[in-house]
Amino acid sequence: MKNFKKYLLDAAGKEKSQVSVENPYREIAFDQNSPRLGWVKPVDFSQIKSSLEAVLPLLNGKKKFIFIGMGGSVNGIKPLLSVFGRDKVFTLDNLDPRAIDNILSEIDNLEETLVVAVSKSGTTKETQLLSQTLRNYFSEKLGPDRWFKNFLWLTDPESIEKLDKKGWPSVGKILIQFDGRSDVGGRFSSPLTNIFILPLFLFLNKDFDKLKHLYLQFINSRDQIRESAYNAVLSLKQEDDFNFSPNIGQNLVESFTPWLAQLFQESLGSKNSKKSVKTIVNFSDSNFIKLKPDFDFTEPVLSIMAQMYFYQLFVAYLAGRWNINFVNQEFVEKYKKKMSLLKESGEKEDNVLSGGVAGLVEQISKKIKDEHRFIEVVLYFVPDQEIVSLIQEELGVRFNQKITLVFVGSDWNHQCYQAAFADKNTFYALIYLSSYENTEFMAKEKRDENIETLRRIALATYQTLLDKSILFILKK
Repeated sequence: MKNFKKYLLDAAGKEKSQVSVENPYREIAFDQNSPRLGWVKPVDFSQIKSSLEAVLPLLNGKKKFIFIGMGGSVNGIKPLLSVFGRDKVFTLDNLDPRAIDNILSEIDNLEETLVVAVSKSGTTKETQLLSQTLRNYFSEKLGPDRWFKNFLWLTDPESIEKLDKKGWPSVGKILIQFDGRSDVGGRFSSPLTNIFILPLFLFLNKDFDKLKHLYLQFINSRDQIRESAYNAVLSLKQEDDFNFSPNIGQNLVESFTPWLAQLFQESLGSKNSKKSVKTIVNFSDSNFIKLKPDFDFTEPVLSIMAQMYFYQLFVAYLAGRWNINFVNQEFVEKYKKKMSLLKESGEKEDNVLSGGVAGLVEQISKKIKDEHRFIEVVLYFVPDQEIVSLIQEELGVRFNQKITLVFVGSDWNHQCYQAAFADKNTFYALIYLSSYENTEFMAKEKRDENIETLRRIALATYQTLLDKSILFILKK
């Protein structure tokens, strides 16, 4: 096998024209001509400190923080919540009004709250809608001349002007990358950009010494992590599918799973027609390759950082071995284009199946095929745990030879849709509610716009996965 460790390091930080034609990453680590290897080589801590110092005035006096984003823009933050708790930093990635309700009900002082919106492009639909929703609420409660002190955008340099045009000219903005570049894709943005480091800094009570200590520990472990990831790829057989089961601590399963699912399924999904792609954490199955780094760091944050880097390197080395572009996600554009068409035409979902969980199970049984080994249920709402448990239980009884996975919210489209497009082994049940809750935190017009967008996402997803999915309205 080629020395992909050397090739990856050689390509990092370079433009495509600067990479040797003999280097496989010249073709598979660029999104068209845009480089995407900025995550491979960490920056000096001095750059991190300078970036954080620039935003300190906005952080002063703030005690609670709401991070808004989709996919990699917030998934990397979630494991930190399992370490430090969920009463200081919140993540918002669902258009269901209940998601905002759940967070704002925990906020007792808006003046001491900072909303941090994250988007590389600055135009991510859900992120803009959720940010605008909170902007309206903060403006109403704090006053139209004060709300902007409670908002911050993390974005790429070329997106700052876009944000200004979208109504955010007076709001603070900092770059996602510490070096001012834009060569890191969302699923590779943790742990080496502001998307991960800023919330970690907040959890550490803005202590630069503690942050530096953790960061240098990570930097000093890179060679060990690289070797571990490389050996894991070398151990694979040529005929292996891309079905992986990362082994992680039980306390991180819920919070780490979205990040891992996105990394593997968006990087490898639908890229090779002969390779099945599925990622299930801590899953015992002979068709799944068990993955676990051969290192064990006892410090919880260092462990998270090391595991993230390990799995990113594993994907990069594996992509080199199989000659797969692991940084693009071309099929995601399918449902986004369909969404645009639906909005332009005003098309609504006609004759959508509806009912309770029993009705859902019955409708799945009418369309699912024997070759569908998995059922992925996507809930375009924030569910009660009882609903999730009931769906899993009923599907488990009816389809006991299949594996049921339940995902919450349109964030699934930013994690798994790329893999879903060409997946022949999975059936998809796309579900939204017959009615969504009212909320004191949202004006009716904004609430209706958010819900309509959520339903449009579900419909666009269904229409682009038509032969292996159902669209279902769950009645309360």
